[in-house]
Amino acid sequence: MGGGGGNTSTSTSGINPKDFPELMEMLDLSAQRTRGQLSGDRKIVADPTKEQLRSADYKTRLAEDKIHGRGMYDDRALKQKALENVYGAASGQASAGNAYGSARSLAAQNKAVADAADKWDINRRQVATEGIKDLGDVGTFFQEAHQKGLDSQGMALDQFFNRLNAGAPKTTTTTGGGK
Repeated sequence: MGGGGGNTSTSTSGINPKDFPELMEMLDLSAQRTRGQLSGDRKIVADPTKEQLRSADYKTRLAEDKIHGRGMYDDRALKQKALENVYGAASGQASAGNAYGSARSLAAQNKAVADAADKWDINRRQVATEGIKDLGDVGTFFQEAHQKGLDSQGMALDQFFNRLNAGAPKTTTTTGGGK
């Protein structure tokens, strides 16, 4: 018994040789662009806008105010007034009950003031913690922007080589056989 023969076909696709001059011009432009990006003369990643920078500055200042209890986050006068009110109310209750000056009365006044002060201190710590988070968010914004700038050279090279490979000729060979 005899064996069958095989079929082989080869096809090439890609750039038509008559298009080479235009392709070379485009590759030259692409190479110039990539050189500009790598040297820093041409940006790939946009800088933050004026509005973003202003916003980050405001957020930084507000975060620091939250942390340090400054500006609109300065609640010392409110805390002082609230504690005076608590002390006054406790004194009034002790006086009304004819217990003003007793050890129990003083202990109750001190506890009421300490409890009120603790509530204010808990709030202060929460606001400061929010400020720390806000400040971290601003730092993250700048770190991500800086990282994009660092990654831009790699992006420029990737884009260049992707453009080179996009039009490269491709050869496909198919082999089929008999028995």
